[in-house]
Amino acid sequence: MYKNCKILQHGLCFFDNKLASCCYSPVDQVDGQCPPVLYDNYKGEIIPPDELFKKIEEYSGIFKKGGCPRECKDCYHIKEADWSDEKYIDYITITHFSACNADCIYCTSNNEVFEKTNKVYPILPILKYFKEQGVIKQGCELHIGGGEFTIYKECDELLELFAVNNYARVFVPTNAVKYSDTLFRAMDEASTYIIVSLDCGCRKTFKTIKRVDAFDKVMDSLAKYAKTEKSKEAIRLKYIIIPTYNDNIGEFKKFLKIAKKLGIKNLIIDIDARYCRETKWQIDSYYINLAQKMDEIAKKQGFITEFYSFYFQSTNNKDTKKDNIFNQIYKYIKFKYFNNKIKELYRHHLYGAKKEQFVKKKKL
Repeated sequence: MYKNCKILQHGLCFFDNKLASCCYSPVDQVDGQCPPVLYDNYKGEIIPPDELFKKIEEYSGIFKKGGCPRECKDCYHIKEADWSDEKYIDYITITHFSACNADCIYCTSNNEVFEKTNKVYPILPILKYFKEQGVIKQGCELHIGGGEFTIYKECDELLELFAVNNYARVFVPTNAVKYSDTLFRAMDEASTYIIVSLDCGCRKTFKTIKRVDAFDKVMDSLAKYAKTEKSKEAIRLKYIIIPTYNDNIGEFKKFLKIAKKLGIKNLIIDIDARYCRETKWQIDSYYINLAQKMDEIAKKQGFITEFYSFYFQSTNNKDTKKDNIFNQIYKYIKFKYFNNKIKELYRHHLYGAKKEQFVKKKKL
């Protein structure tokens, strides 16, 4: 018996310039993202399985000796168990691209030059090789991160390789601006699930948060994705609470109307991670109470809800004193009109990533 982590032992996470075991490192709360890296400066090279597992074993070896890798300190995935030394991969995360057809105000990539992500290394060759070598276990989980998966050039082939043939359980976040027939087929025929961060209940709020006028396209895509009972069950509709933008019950109720009309039962209530980082995870009671109220309303209407964010889960578990109605109104006005920190956090919403780059170039 010793402490270790299933994902550290059996996981791979593909970043744009490195290959790691996972992307869960809690160290990013202190001094910048620092996942347990296996290969630095990685660009899709084929790796012999023996060499790969030797690298993975270096981290597991620290746990076996009673220690803990710096990257894993305080991570909630670490468990004490009777760990096996069996060598296989069954948890894969792909997050090496960031190109997107929206420009959400809360996205951590919205100040990047998106065009550069068109030059990302191909990931299919290494995954096909590992699959052929028996490295990737059937029934594994494949998690898509990064940018918008439906516009990623290897999207259809990856779904055919892992999802449509039911080799893996696949989890895909998508903004649903672009509809993918292959993705629908994977949802309807296999174990594939999508998360759509709608974050609003009307076109006006959608345009403000997503910074693209694509509300009608998203509604059309969602209606297509929710064609069958199985595909309805495969959709989780997400509401990220964004301070000053959608942090009110009225908008959330309109969000619920959309979900009900589509027949989608599974909902996620979240809070913007950038706000959490800005406040060093000291989330104001206003937002905790707001999320709890949203949860109560949704459940009364027959929805299945979950709190998604690691930051929000850990904060929401604390006992919070309910604000009275006057305090709620005061805090709402304060956050919306007078909180300079929050205004500064979202200042870039005036332009967006590409416009900001244009403005900067013009000034030079």
